[in-house]
Amino acid sequence: MRKTIAATTAALILLGGAQLPAWAAGPEAPTGLQIGWVQPKHQQISITWADSGEANKVRVEYQGGGFVTLGARLAGTSNEYLKTGSLLDANRVARISVVSVDGSGVESAPVVSPWFDTIGAPLATFTKAAPLPDGSLKLDWSFAEVPADTTPADPLDVTPSEDYVNVVSDATPTAPRLSLVLPAGTSTVTLPPRPRPYPVSIRSSNEWVFGNNHPGIATVAFSEQTAGLTVPAVADYGLSLPFIAVAGVRLCANALVNCQDPANPFVAKPGIQALLQARPDATRPWKTIGTYKDQKLQFTASIRSYGGQEYRLSVPARSYVLAHELSVAPAISTSLRRVSTRARFTTAGFNLTTASVGQAVKATVSVQPAGTVKADLQWLDGKVWRHAGYVPLVKGTGTLSFKASGRGTTRSWRVVVPKMSMNGLPIVATASRAFKLTVR
Repeated sequence: MRKTIAATTAALILLGGAQLPAWAAGPEAPTGLQIGWVQPKHQQISITWADSGEANKVRVEYQGGGFVTLGARLAGTSNEYLKTGSLLDANRVARISVVSVDGSGVESAPVVSPWFDTIGAPLATFTKAAPLPDGSLKLDWSFAEVPADTTPADPLDVTPSEDYVNVVSDATPTAPRLSLVLPAGTSTVTLPPRPRPYPVSIRSSNEWVFGNNHPGIATVAFSEQTAGLTVPAVADYGLSLPFIAVAGVRLCANALVNCQDPANPFVAKPGIQALLQARPDATRPWKTIGTYKDQKLQFTASIRSYGGQEYRLSVPARSYVLAHELSVAPAISTSLRRVSTRARFTTAGFNLTTASVGQAVKATVSVQPAGTVKADLQWLDGKVWRHAGYVPLVKGTGTLSFKASGRGTTRSWRVVVPKMSMNGLPIVATASRAFKLTVR
């Protein structure tokens, strides 16, 4: 160590006291860095500092690595920089640094702020959308967890919190825009009735995440369904009763576009159920007698008729996920269709088509339903059907014998069974087809 010192001293003497060049010194570091929210809304961060008029650069540094230059200030300009908080990385720990820069581009040491968090509002996700009978829509949602606050009481913490929940239904051709701002932590709301279909979106916001800068927006499409039913007015007992049905949902695949198109058609979609329901009258409850799934928008089917009833087609409320979007549609039913049921004759006629005066003629009647009633045997006088006698029916079958009269006549005859009830369902009075008897 002594030899080294001696050698250095000798070298200085040889230089004859010549002056060494000095290293260029950088600009002086800024001081007094302050950060805070611009009032009254906590959307922009005010960054201020003190210096001697140098140019400056403002940066954000993230804990765990990485920094971004936010902006610069020219020499002699204001020592304040404004930055929108939502443009910083969300859910990070960060701090602001400011350096001075001289004319050669040399930077000073930085002045830094305390560490602060940028914890954004928790993402909201719809969990349920329930159409209500009055046309309103009840929405429920849940929130994702947010990172723990590791910088409590930092300079950018807001008290009270600026968190809120924004539920928005964009304008449609038939309804204006609806926007509801709800307190933070709210997890349900009921939207008033408005023309369907329409989209609904939800986003939770705070000083770090708000407006269209939110990374996660949940959507619901509140659509509508259609139902139609065409049936004959009269059916024959025990035979097929055909009907034409319509069941579909208005297409709303993209809540922000298709929902707003009034020309959107109704379409058949997987999972749609169509329920054919029946009841004897308004005093009795509806019962489902046929369930039809995954049919075309318009489809045909049939049932068997065992008595007069009221019918309707009901399409239950629908809730489904389509392209990551929750879509719902309320239940819908057609108005009632009344279908009468008439008796069905399997036999109605005479054992003869031609008889002599006084000859015995036997009428045989067999009818469904197999009721125990008196059937009316009638003949046509040219204008009016006349009563000839009663055919007693037991379990739907009976006979009546009489002597032919009216020489030289050919008459039309028929059998009429009165109205009756079978298993609580009405059967209307029913006439058979006409049949002839000639008397010689």
